[in-house]
Amino acid sequence: MSPPPSYWKVDIDPSFAGHAPISEGAAVGLLVGIEVLRRCAGDLPVVARNGRAIRRLASLNTYRLPDGLIVPPFAICYQISKDGTTALIVGAREFEPRLQDVRTCGTDYVDELTTDLVTEAGTCTR
Repeated sequence: MSPPPSYWKVDIDPSFAGHAPISEGAAVGLLVGIEVLRRCAGDLPVVARNGRAIRRLASLNTYRLPDGLIVPPFAICYQISKDGTTALIVGAREFEPRLQDVRTCGTDYVDELTTDLVTEAGTCTR
């Protein structure tokens, strides 16, 4: 077996691609989540096996990015491709933001969020 990639490719599984449009907050959460998955998709543990090994990247917190965008709590469910190079998103969900407890991110917000989100659920080696 080859070593995991240093940066993962991220794609949308066709089963998820045809879903209804998503809100602005969900889109921001998905974009930030994709950036985190590019770094640490293989580090998160499998949480479900219903015919597929599903992994989950989730944020319970609300974040404010340097440009003012709010990243609401979200969850992205994905699986690793058979060739081991791509995280295939099979589902995503946005939760109601908690605006009374917003964490402000600095300019290296992808690093901050990778540390916050992945350290809780797995062991990111980056």
